[in-house]
Amino acid sequence: MELILIRHGTTQGNLEKRFVGTLDVPLAPQGEELARKVGPTLPRVEHIYRSPLMRCRQTAELLWPETEMTVIDELRESDFGPFEGKNHEELKDDPLYQAWLGMGDRPNFAAMPVGESAQQVTDRVSRGLEKVAADAAARGCERVGVVSHGGALMSLLTKYGRPERAYYGWMCPNCGGFRAELNPDTLELTILEEYKGEKGL
Repeated sequence: MELILIRHGTTQGNLEKRFVGTLDVPLAPQGEELARKVGPTLPRVEHIYRSPLMRCRQTAELLWPETEMTVIDELRESDFGPFEGKNHEELKDDPLYQAWLGMGDRPNFAAMPVGESAQQVTDRVSRGLEKVAADAAARGCERVGVVSHGGALMSLLTKYGRPERAYYGWMCPNCGGFRAELNPDTLELTILEEYKGEKGL
């Protein structure tokens, strides 16, 4: 079975480089336009699995109009705790933020008193992938769309993506992502094609 894994379209928070995880924000007009442009370039899918957040619903509707959708709660974005809605400029003097950035190439999620750790996000999105695989198999689907978030997809692909990459090697631009072959036994995702989203237009 093939999965088309796509990050949602652009939000105002993305444009302002804010941490937008659990905040339920809509697509910016630029994000709607982007999804309309990208949609015709993607393969058709038989069913869509998406995060419960509005930006993913809007993106899915624009990418694959009139396609049935199932909400998978585990595909939602990371909870950024006290950093939600803020950007680097607003947080740069915050000692907690400095500690969070102290891990070098990857933020130190474990340093946060609230929000999710990196392991919690990986465990959650892994359960989401299990649900997608089981439901799509029960429907007899050969190709499905998965619309989720940057951090959620990076966590998922760091664990299951093949060939392996480092965490930030899986970063997707808005409306970008991957076409992958799902191994139903191991949940490994063999990458067949990469989509550049906003960077490809």
